Amino acid sequence: MEAVRIALLLLAAALACAVMRAQRPELAAGVALAAGAAALALLLPGLRQAAETLTGFAGAAGLDGGAALILRATGVSLIAEFAAGVCEDAGEKALAGRVELASRVTLFAMAAPLLKELLDLVTEALA
Repeated sequence: MEAVRIALLLLAAALACAVMRAQRPELAAGVALAAGAAALALLLPGLRQAAETLTGFAGAAGLDGGAALILRATGVSLIAEFAAGVCEDAGEKALAGRVELASRVTLFAMAAPLLKELLDLVTEALA
């Protein structure tokens, strides 16, 4: 049900932006930004519940560090996608590409210690 409310909110914002864009493009960009922020705010309770569930599963499996990494990676991905969308809406496609590149590099840097651990485990198993 939450997805329907968010979709309706964003659809109304898109229609409002389309009407405003011809006369006041700066106002249309502000409406789009506000609608995106409102959509994220509506998603926060669901994200919080998913994070708690993931943390509980990881704790039960003894993978506390892995759950934190997944949560941080998810946060980076969501923030980067939102920022890239805002840049594209503002007509800055090149900046949106840089946001996406930065998020990929950040995610790789976050995963590097995990990859090293995996490599160490494989090396131990083969030795």
